[in-house]
Amino acid sequence: MNLDDIALKIEILNRQNLSKSAEITNYTQSALTSKVKKMESEIGQSIFKRTPQGLKITNVGIQYKNYLQLITQEYEEFLQSVGADQVKAKVNFGASHTTIKIYGASIVNALNTNNIPLDVDFTVESSNSLNEKIHNSEMDCALTSKPIKNYPDLAYDTIATETFEVISNDMHIINFDERKPLTLLVLSKACMYTRAVVEWLTNNQIPYNLKEIKSVSSIHDFLQINNSVAVLNTKLIDLYNYTNIHRYNLQLNNVINTVFIYKKNESTQNSILQLKNVIESILEPVEKAL
Repeated sequence: MNLDDIALKIEILNRQNLSKSAEITNYTQSALTSKVKKMESEIGQSIFKRTPQGLKITNVGIQYKNYLQLITQEYEEFLQSVGADQVKAKVNFGASHTTIKIYGASIVNALNTNNIPLDVDFTVESSNSLNEKIHNSEMDCALTSKPIKNYPDLAYDTIATETFEVISNDMHIINFDERKPLTLLVLSKACMYTRAVVEWLTNNQIPYNLKEIKSVSSIHDFLQINNSVAVLNTKLIDLYNYTNIHRYNLQLNNVINTVFIYKKNESTQNSILQLKNVIESILEPVEKAL
Protein backbone atom coordinates (compact mmCIF):
# COMPACT_ATOMS: atom_id res chain seq x y z
CA MET A 1 0.00 0.00 0.00
CA ASN A 2 1.41 3.37 -1.03
CA LEU A 3 0.59 5.60 1.93
CA ASP A 4 2.41 8.56 0.37
CA ASP A 5 0.11 8.43 -2.65
CA ILE A 6 -2.94 8.19 -0.40
CA ALA A 7 -1.67 11.12 1.71
CA LEU A 8 -1.30 13.18 -1.48
CA LYS A 9 -4.86 12.38 -2.52
CA ILE A 10 -6.17 13.37 0.93
CA GLU A 11 -4.20 16.64 0.74
CA ILE A 12 -5.77 17.47 -2.63
CA LEU A 13 -9.27 16.62 -1.44
CA ASN A 14 -8.89 18.53 1.83
CA ARG A 15 -7.47 21.73 0.40
CA GLN A 16 -9.55 21.99 -2.81
CA ASN A 17 -6.87 24.31 -4.19
CA LEU A 18 -4.29 22.77 -6.50
CA SER A 19 -2.07 25.84 -6.45
CA LYS A 20 -1.70 25.75 -2.65
CA SER A 21 -1.35 21.95 -2.63
CA ALA A 22 1.45 22.28 -5.16
CA GLU A 23 3.30 24.71 -2.89
CA ILE A 24 3.04 22.40 0.12
CA THR A 25 3.76 19.05 -1.60
CA ASN A 26 6.45 20.28 -4.02
CA TYR A 27 4.52 18.78 -6.95
CA THR A 28 3.75 20.91 -9.98
CA GLN A 29 0.18 22.06 -10.43
CA SER A 30 -0.05 20.17 -13.72
CA ALA A 31 1.02 16.97 -11.94
CA LEU A 32 -1.74 17.43 -9.38
CA THR A 33 -4.26 18.15 -12.14
CA SER A 34 -3.30 14.81 -13.69
CA LYS A 35 -3.70 13.17 -10.28
CA VAL A 36 -7.25 14.55 -10.00
CA LYS A 37 -8.13 13.29 -13.49
CA LYS A 38 -6.76 9.86 -12.61
CA MET A 39 -8.80 9.71 -9.39
CA GLU A 40 -11.95 10.69 -11.27
CA SER A 41 -11.19 8.08 -13.92
CA GLU A 42 -10.76 5.38 -11.27
CA ILE A 43 -14.01 6.30 -9.50
CA GLY A 44 -15.98 7.06 -12.66
CA GLN A 45 -17.39 10.26 -11.17
CA SER A 46 -16.26 13.81 -10.51
CA ILE A 47 -14.64 14.54 -7.16
CA PHE A 48 -14.62 18.31 -7.75
CA LYS A 49 -17.02 20.85 -9.19
CA ARG A 50 -15.33 23.57 -11.24
CA THR A 51 -16.81 26.90 -10.12
CA PRO A 52 -15.81 30.55 -10.81
CA GLN A 53 -14.46 30.63 -7.25
CA GLY A 54 -12.33 27.52 -7.82
CA LEU A 55 -12.67 23.83 -7.01
CA LYS A 56 -15.43 22.61 -4.71
CA ILE A 57 -15.47 19.02 -3.48
CA THR A 58 -18.50 16.91 -4.48
CA ASN A 59 -20.38 14.48 -2.25
CA VAL A 60 -18.56 11.66 -4.01
CA GLY A 61 -15.27 13.44 -3.30
CA ILE A 62 -16.14 13.70 0.40
CA GLN A 63 -16.98 9.98 0.52
CA TYR A 64 -13.72 9.16 -1.25
CA LYS A 65 -11.71 11.31 1.18
CA ASN A 66 -13.35 9.64 4.17
CA TYR A 67 -12.59 6.23 2.67
CA LEU A 68 -8.92 7.11 2.14
CA GLN A 69 -8.59 8.40 5.71
CA LEU A 70 -10.23 5.24 7.03
CA ILE A 71 -7.98 2.79 5.19
CA THR A 72 -4.90 4.82 6.20
CA GLN A 73 -5.86 4.57 9.87
CA GLU A 74 -6.76 0.88 9.61
CA TYR A 75 -3.52 0.06 7.79
CA GLU A 76 -1.42 1.80 10.44
CA GLU A 77 -3.33 -0.03 13.18
CA PHE A 78 -2.75 -3.33 11.37
CA LEU A 79 0.99 -2.74 11.10
CA GLN A 80 1.17 -1.90 14.80
CA SER A 81 -0.87 -4.98 15.72
CA VAL A 82 1.54 -7.31 13.90
CA GLY A 83 4.55 -5.69 15.53
CA ALA A 84 5.78 -3.49 12.70
CA ASP A 85 7.76 -1.32 15.13
CA GLN A 86 9.68 0.48 12.44
CA VAL A 87 6.56 2.00 10.90
CA LYS A 88 6.28 5.59 12.08
CA ALA A 89 3.29 7.87 11.67
CA LYS A 90 4.27 11.25 10.23
CA VAL A 91 3.27 14.35 12.18
CA ASN A 92 3.77 17.92 10.97
CA PHE A 93 4.32 19.74 14.25
CA GLY A 94 4.77 23.47 14.78
CA ALA A 95 6.26 25.41 17.67
CA SER A 96 6.91 29.06 18.41
CA HIS A 97 10.49 30.32 18.73
CA THR A 98 10.23 30.26 22.52
CA THR A 99 8.62 26.84 22.94
CA ILE A 100 11.05 25.13 20.56
CA LYS A 101 14.02 26.50 22.50
CA ILE A 102 12.57 25.38 25.84
CA TYR A 103 11.00 22.04 24.93
CA GLY A 104 12.27 21.03 21.46
CA ALA A 105 15.26 18.95 22.55
CA SER A 106 13.25 17.30 25.34
CA ILE A 107 10.48 16.31 22.92
CA VAL A 108 12.92 14.72 20.47
CA ASN A 109 14.77 12.97 23.30
CA ALA A 110 11.50 11.57 24.71
CA LEU A 111 10.43 10.28 21.29
CA ASN A 112 13.78 8.52 20.76
CA THR A 113 14.25 7.24 24.30
CA ASN A 114 10.77 5.72 24.54
CA ASN A 115 10.87 4.38 20.97
CA ILE A 116 7.58 6.10 20.11
CA PRO A 117 6.59 5.37 16.48
CA LEU A 118 6.26 9.00 15.36
CA ASP A 119 8.16 10.78 12.61
CA VAL A 120 7.85 14.41 13.71
CA ASP A 121 8.71 17.26 11.34
CA PHE A 122 9.26 20.54 13.20
CA THR A 123 8.28 23.99 11.91
CA VAL A 124 9.16 27.13 13.87
CA GLU A 125 6.96 30.17 13.31
CA SER A 126 4.88 32.69 15.25
CA SER A 127 1.84 31.48 17.20
CA ASN A 128 -0.58 33.27 14.86
CA SER A 129 1.01 31.75 11.77
CA LEU A 130 0.92 28.24 13.25
CA ASN A 131 -2.69 28.73 14.29
CA GLU A 132 -3.68 29.67 10.74
CA LYS A 133 -1.77 26.77 9.17
CA ILE A 134 -3.53 24.21 11.34
CA HIS A 135 -6.87 25.81 10.49
CA ASN A 136 -5.97 25.55 6.79
CA SER A 137 -4.84 21.90 7.21
CA GLU A 138 -1.25 22.80 6.35
CA MET A 139 -0.03 21.40 9.66
CA ASP A 140 -1.24 18.73 12.08
CA CYS A 141 -0.68 20.34 15.48
CA ALA A 142 1.44 22.90 17.33
CA LEU A 143 2.71 23.92 20.75
CA THR A 144 2.74 27.66 21.32
CA SER A 145 1.41 30.49 23.43
CA LYS A 146 -2.34 30.88 22.98
CA PRO A 147 -2.93 32.91 19.79
CA ILE A 148 -5.18 35.95 19.60
CA LYS A 149 -7.65 34.40 17.17
CA ASN A 150 -9.53 31.21 18.03
CA TYR A 151 -10.94 29.13 15.15
CA PRO A 152 -14.09 27.12 15.98
CA ASP A 153 -12.73 24.00 14.25
CA LEU A 154 -9.57 23.92 16.39
CA ALA A 155 -8.98 22.69 19.94
CA TYR A 156 -6.73 24.73 22.23
CA ASP A 157 -5.71 22.46 25.11
CA THR A 158 -3.77 24.28 27.81
CA ILE A 159 -0.54 22.36 28.43
CA ALA A 160 1.37 24.77 30.66
CA THR A 161 1.25 28.26 32.13
CA GLU A 162 4.20 30.43 31.18
CA THR A 163 5.42 33.77 32.50
CA PHE A 164 7.59 36.32 30.77
CA GLU A 165 9.97 38.97 32.11
CA VAL A 166 11.07 42.41 31.01
CA ILE A 167 14.78 42.65 31.79
CA SER A 168 17.84 44.84 31.23
CA ASN A 169 21.48 44.82 32.18
CA ASP A 170 21.80 45.74 35.87
CA MET A 171 24.33 48.42 34.90
CA HIS A 172 21.75 50.17 32.70
CA ILE A 173 18.51 50.17 34.69
CA ILE A 174 15.69 51.96 32.87
CA ASN A 175 13.49 54.56 34.55
CA PHE A 176 10.29 54.16 32.54
CA ASP A 177 8.77 57.26 34.13
CA GLU A 178 11.26 59.39 32.19
CA ARG A 179 9.73 58.06 28.94
CA LYS A 180 13.06 58.10 27.12
CA PRO A 181 13.35 56.20 23.81
CA LEU A 182 14.49 52.62 24.29
CA THR A 183 15.26 49.52 22.26
CA LEU A 184 13.07 46.48 22.89
CA LEU A 185 14.87 43.20 22.12
CA VAL A 186 12.63 40.24 21.21
CA LEU A 187 12.94 36.73 19.79
CA SER A 188 9.94 37.29 17.53
CA LYS A 189 8.01 40.43 16.64
CA ALA A 190 4.82 38.36 16.36
CA CYS A 191 5.28 36.72 19.79
CA MET A 192 2.50 37.15 22.36
CA TYR A 193 5.10 38.37 24.86
CA THR A 194 6.17 41.07 22.43
CA ARG A 195 2.58 42.15 21.82
CA ALA A 196 1.90 42.48 25.55
CA VAL A 197 4.98 44.65 26.22
CA VAL A 198 4.48 46.76 23.09
CA GLU A 199 0.91 47.46 24.20
CA TRP A 200 2.16 48.50 27.66
CA LEU A 201 4.82 50.81 26.20
CA THR A 202 2.30 52.38 23.83
CA ASN A 203 -0.28 52.92 26.57
CA ASN A 204 2.38 54.59 28.72
CA GLN A 205 3.61 56.74 25.81
CA ILE A 206 7.14 55.37 25.94
CA PRO A 207 8.90 55.56 22.53
CA TYR A 208 10.65 52.36 21.48
CA ASN A 209 12.50 50.69 18.64
CA LEU A 210 11.69 47.00 18.15
CA LYS A 211 14.66 44.78 17.34
CA GLU A 212 14.16 41.08 16.54
CA ILE A 213 17.08 38.81 17.48
CA LYS A 214 16.68 35.07 16.93
CA SER A 215 19.41 34.04 19.38
CA VAL A 216 18.68 33.95 23.12
CA SER A 217 22.36 34.28 24.01
CA SER A 218 22.75 37.23 21.62
CA ILE A 219 19.92 39.08 23.35
CA HIS A 220 21.96 38.88 26.55
CA ASP A 221 24.91 40.43 24.70
CA PHE A 222 22.76 43.20 23.21
CA LEU A 223 21.59 44.18 26.69
CA GLN A 224 25.03 45.71 27.17
CA ILE A 225 23.79 48.63 25.05
CA ASN A 226 22.36 51.62 26.90
CA ASN A 227 18.57 52.05 26.99
CA SER A 228 17.94 48.43 25.97
CA VAL A 229 15.42 46.05 27.49
CA ALA A 230 14.35 42.56 26.47
CA VAL A 231 11.24 40.46 26.91
CA LEU A 232 11.79 36.74 27.37
CA ASN A 233 10.08 33.70 28.78
CA THR A 234 11.11 33.22 32.43
CA LYS A 235 12.15 29.62 31.75
CA LEU A 236 14.42 30.77 28.93
CA ILE A 237 16.16 33.24 31.20
CA ASP A 238 16.75 30.50 33.75
CA LEU A 239 17.72 27.95 31.10
CA TYR A 240 20.42 30.22 29.67
CA ASN A 241 21.64 31.26 33.14
CA TYR A 242 21.34 34.98 32.48
CA THR A 243 23.58 37.01 34.80
CA ASN A 244 23.88 40.73 35.64
CA ILE A 245 20.25 41.40 34.80
CA HIS A 246 17.55 43.54 36.34
CA ARG A 247 13.94 42.31 36.30
CA TYR A 248 11.16 44.89 36.08
CA ASN A 249 7.86 44.58 37.91
CA LEU A 250 5.65 46.36 35.40
CA GLN A 251 1.91 46.69 35.74
CA LEU A 252 0.99 44.19 33.07
CA ASN A 253 -0.25 40.60 32.99
CA ASN A 254 2.88 38.54 32.35
CA VAL A 255 1.10 35.16 32.40
CA ILE A 256 0.29 33.43 29.10
CA ASN A 257 -1.05 29.92 28.54
CA THR A 258 0.91 27.51 26.36
CA VAL A 259 -1.54 25.45 24.30
CA PHE A 260 -1.50 22.34 22.13
CA ILE A 261 -3.47 23.14 18.96
CA TYR A 262 -5.10 20.61 16.64
CA LYS A 263 -8.26 20.12 14.61
CA LYS A 264 -11.20 18.91 16.68
CA ASN A 265 -12.24 16.36 14.07
CA GLU A 266 -8.74 14.87 14.23
CA SER A 267 -8.63 14.63 18.02
CA THR A 268 -8.89 10.84 17.89
CA GLN A 269 -5.91 10.42 15.57
CA ASN A 270 -3.41 8.24 17.39
CA SER A 271 -0.38 10.14 16.15
CA ILE A 272 -1.60 13.53 17.40
CA LEU A 273 -2.66 12.14 20.77
CA GLN A 274 0.65 10.29 21.12
CA LEU A 275 2.63 13.47 20.55
CA LYS A 276 0.41 15.38 22.97
CA ASN A 277 1.01 12.71 25.64
CA VAL A 278 4.78 12.95 25.09
CA ILE A 279 4.68 16.73 25.55
CA GLU A 280 2.51 16.45 28.66
CA SER A 281 4.91 13.93 30.17
CA ILE A 282 7.76 16.43 29.70
CA LEU A 283 5.88 19.42 31.07
CA GLU A 284 4.27 17.75 34.09
CA PRO A 285 7.38 17.49 36.25
CA VAL A 286 8.37 21.04 35.31
CA GLU A 287 4.99 22.43 36.33
CA LYS A 288 5.02 20.51 39.60
CA ALA A 289 8.45 21.86 40.36
CA LEU A 290 7.13 25.40 39.92
